[in-house]
Amino acid sequence: MMIVALLSLLTGAVLGMRFKVLVLLPAIAAVLPIALGAGIVRDHAFGPAMLIGVAAVASLQIGYLAGVGVRHALAVARLRGLRGASVGSPVRRPAH
Repeated sequence: MMIVALLSLLTGAVLGMRFKVLVLLPAIAAVLPIALGAGIVRDHAFGPAMLIGVAAVASLQIGYLAGVGVRHALAVARLRGLRGASVGSPVRRPAH
């Protein structure tokens, strides 16, 4: 169960850094049957298999939020770097 949750978390983070929130719908539609299948293959009953599916979907969403947060932090850092270079410091030209 932890492997499925960690893979879903990482997948969500990658999706969050690149795509908008609507990508979660097809991602959930793909992850849920895979997680349920993994639970059934491991010889769990329907209840624990469903719990694995819910944990995978929740991890996917949490990973997406983390990815969006990282993308936002990188954009803010890049913007601050551009502002600091263009406004705060004078341009020095090398003397020949």
